Amino acid sequence: MPPRTIFRCICALLLPLFLAASLFCAAATTAAADTPDTGASPIRIGSCFAKTGPAAAESSPNYRIARLAVKAINARGGVLGRPLEIIEFDTMSTPLGARQAAAAAVAAGVVAVVGPSWSSQAMAMGPVLQEAGIPMIGATTTAPEVTRIGNCIFRVCYTDDMQAGVLALFARSDLKARSAVIVTIAGDVYSEGLSEAFRDRFTKAGGIVAGQSRYLQNAMNFSEQVDMIRQMKPDVVFVPGYTRDSGLLLKQARGEGLTVPFLGGDGWTALEHYPYLDPARGENFYVSHWHPAADGEENSKFVRLLHEEFGPDALSMIDAGNANAYDAVGLLADAIVRAQSVRPEDICRALAETERYEGVTGSIRFSESRDPVKPIVVLRITPGRVEFVRQVEPIP
Repeated sequence: MPPRTIFRCICALLLPLFLAASLFCAAATTAAADTPDTGASPIRIGSCFAKTGPAAAESSPNYRIARLAVKAINARGGVLGRPLEIIEFDTMSTPLGARQAAAAAVAAGVVAVVGPSWSSQAMAMGPVLQEAGIPMIGATTTAPEVTRIGNCIFRVCYTDDMQAGVLALFARSDLKARSAVIVTIAGDVYSEGLSEAFRDRFTKAGGIVAGQSRYLQNAMNFSEQVDMIRQMKPDVVFVPGYTRDSGLLLKQARGEGLTVPFLGGDGWTALEHYPYLDPARGENFYVSHWHPAADGEENSKFVRLLHEEFGPDALSMIDAGNANAYDAVGLLADAIVRAQSVRPEDICRALAETERYEGVTGSIRFSESRDPVKPIVVLRITPGRVEFVRQVEPIP
C-alpha cells in the first residue's frame, strides 16, 4: 500500500477519536477551585446548563450556584471523606447540545448530574443518563413528562400541574375568587398545560371558569382578550404566558382600566422589571421557586452565604430558579452519605428514599414519580421589586 494511502487510512481511523475528544474538551470545564487537595480522590458531579445560546442568560448563573454548593460542602469536609469535584458541560441551549453534554458527562465518569434548566433540554439529556444509569436532578424542568423518562431522572422544582394547582387554590382561598377567565398561548405546551391544570383545580375547589381566550405567542394586540375580560367581569384572570406576551397583555389591560387581579406561572419571573405594573391599577401575583424572604433557617443561611461570596449585589446576580441548583447539589451529597456509596445505582436508590431534606427552597421529599414534594412561593409584583406573599405547602 502506498505511503500516502497508509497515511489517509490512519487519518480516517483517528478522525472520529479526535472529534470525540474535541467535543468533550469543548463541553466540559472542571471547577478545580472548588476541589481542595485532601489526598482523597474526588467524587465527580456533572453540572449541565447553558453557557451559550438563548438560554444562557437564565441558565448560566446555575453554574456559579452549583460551584458555591460544592465549595460549602467541601469546606465541611466533603462527602464520605472525599471532596466533590464539579465538571461543567454546556448544553448550548438546544436539545442536541443537551444530548451531547449528557454523553460527555457519562464519558467523564460523573456519578450524577445536576441540571438542566429547560424541560426541552431535559427531555434530550434524560434518556442518555437513564441508559447509563446515572442520576439527574433537573433544576427548573417543570414539564410533567421529564421524570417519566425513567427511575434515574429527578427534579428539584415543582411541576406545571403543581404550580397551576397552587395558583387556583390561592385564587379561591386568599383572593376569595368565585370566577376566573383564562388567557392561553394557543398551542404552547407550557401555557396549555397550565391552563388545563388551573381549570381543573379551580372548578374542583368550587370556582367557575367563565371563559377562555387564546392568542398567538407573537401577538402584539390583545384587544379581543381585554374585551372578553371586561364583558365577563371575572374575579381573577389567569395568564400562563411568558414575560413579553404577558407584559403586553397586562399593559393593555391596565391601560384600559381593568383592575381585576392577574395571576401567572413561573414564566412571569422577569415581569418584576416592568415598572408600569402599578398595584394601584390592580394586583399581579405569580408563583416561583424561591425568594430571599421565604421561611426557613437554610434559606437564611443561603442568603448570608450569597452576600459573603458575591457581595452586596448578590441577589441581583441570580433569579429564583437558581436556588434549585444549590439544593440539587445538596440532595446528591445527602444521598451519597445515606447510601454510603458513590455508585450511581446506589445514589439513585437513596435519592428516591429521601424523606426530609432541609433545603434552601424548603423541606423536600420525593414522590414515587421522583417529583419533589415541597412548598411553592407566591409573590406579588410591585413597582421596582417583588414582594414575598407566603409559602404554600404541597397540595395533597
